[in-house]
Amino acid sequence: MPPAFVRRITKYDPADRDDHGSYQGAEETASDRGPVEAAYLEAVSAFAEAAGVDRLEIREPSVAGLVHFGAQPAVEGHGLSGLFPADLAGYHDGAEVSLAVALELIRVMLREQGAWCRLEAGDAFAVHVGWDQYVYVGSDRACSWRRPISSTPHAGTVSPRTISTRCAPVSAHAPG
Repeated sequence: MPPAFVRRITKYDPADRDDHGSYQGAEETASDRGPVEAAYLEAVSAFAEAAGVDRLEIREPSVAGLVHFGAQPAVEGHGLSGLFPADLAGYHDGAEVSLAVALELIRVMLREQGAWCRLEAGDAFAVHVGWDQYVYVGSDRACSWRRPISSTPHAGTVSPRTISTRCAPVSAHAPG
């Protein structure tokens, strides 16, 4: 069962959304590789600590092949150099990593360097980096965390690549 509470962490100003919730502002979708990126990582770290999580499992890992769909060019080693050996031993489904390594994996995904995965701690905690700098954090505990970067409860389908859940306890009959 997926975590019962999900937060969407975003750098986008909620005032720049239309009536359907679509972002209409001028903010760049690429990582700034600076204070905004650091705020994303700080938020994920704070949620993990609040959930009592210090290790996560890699789920559905992938690396860019001949075709790369990110807005930024893929980099040699898929951004994983220094985190895993060149043969990517340790970067596989079910591999357990420390929170520090998980945060570096999130940085790689925010920078669209060529690697992607979900990160989970059983049914208690999950992190997913979606398109356009949206990060989804799921937890079995309700928690809030406010900083300049927006962290809002997210209802409905989180993204095509991840769990479908709600920001309130999930019911067996919840749509999405």
